[in-house]
Amino acid sequence: MTKKRKKLVIDKQFQYSVAVKAVILPLITILLISGVLLYFSIDNDRKIKEINDNQTAIIDTFLSLPQLVNPQNSFTKDANQRFQENLGKSREIQRNIRFVLYFLVIMTVVQTIIIFSLSISLTHRISGPIYVMSQYLKDIRKGKELRLRPLRKGDQFQDFYREFCETINHLLEKKKK
Repeated sequence: MTKKRKKLVIDKQFQYSVAVKAVILPLITILLISGVLLYFSIDNDRKIKEINDNQTAIIDTFLSLPQLVNPQNSFTKDANQRFQENLGKSREIQRNIRFVLYFLVIMTVVQTIIIFSLSISLTHRISGPIYVMSQYLKDIRKGKELRLRPLRKGDQFQDFYREFCETINHLLEKKKK
């Protein structure tokens, strides 16, 4: 019969320590990547703004020429259409850059939570057996009668626990004689 424990964090110091250590390297890596991307994103955003400002100045210059002021002029129409297309593309690039940054930040948070949670879950399979054996040792010192039970399926240290139980049973039998 396997016993299911409801408490996932049994040994806070050990489990949180392992979980934090498991999260640190991926978190630092993602933060460095995010920092580099943020730098280039801000630089690209600045350059795109300069390009847009330059294009606006060019259009304003063209429109100051008397022969181009006429909005029906094919050259003016074409230049204005291209200018509007470029502005739209520039804005789209800026949105894409922001999306990538937001996505990266969200994925960093999600990855950190997942790795932390998995680490807690995995260390639970280590802390559980150690906790059980520690309780048995305390019960022995207090002179309580032991009822050894098997570990849960998936717990670590199954072989060590079997050896531990055999040794406890051997000591108890020896004590009875």
